[in-house]
Amino acid sequence: MSSQEARAIAVAGEDAAIYAYGVISAVLSNTDHRRALAALRAHQSWRDRLAAVLPAGTTPTAAIAYDFPYPVTDSQQAVHLAQLVENRLVVVYADLAAAATGDERADAVLAASECATRAVVWGAPSQAFPHGA
Repeated sequence: MSSQEARAIAVAGEDAAIYAYGVISAVLSNTDHRRALAALRAHQSWRDRLAAVLPAGTTPTAAIAYDFPYPVTDSQQAVHLAQLVENRLVVVYADLAAAATGDERADAVLAASECATRAVVWGAPSQAFPHGA
């Protein structure tokens, strides 16, 4: 996979994460709500950074909506979705790091690290080799 293809996949993943965190933040309250909004802003920032370096006309278009693997109607489901979103993005950024070089590789590693940290903060177990399950 080329770094441009991996970058486009990461943009699409960030779009899905932004959508998910909109739902997650709507279900949570207090500290968890604020944490979800901070995560949403972080994903928006990474998405914008990635999209800015894609050639014109190649940025994936965000979907109107995304399907979740289960309904998100309570805080437990919202937290589990946050864990899932972050762990899946670790894999996406690992793929980008493998395809990229230089500063882009360093950024991909940083983004993967941020996602892994957020997953653990949301209560997911830490993983030496995260997977998107």
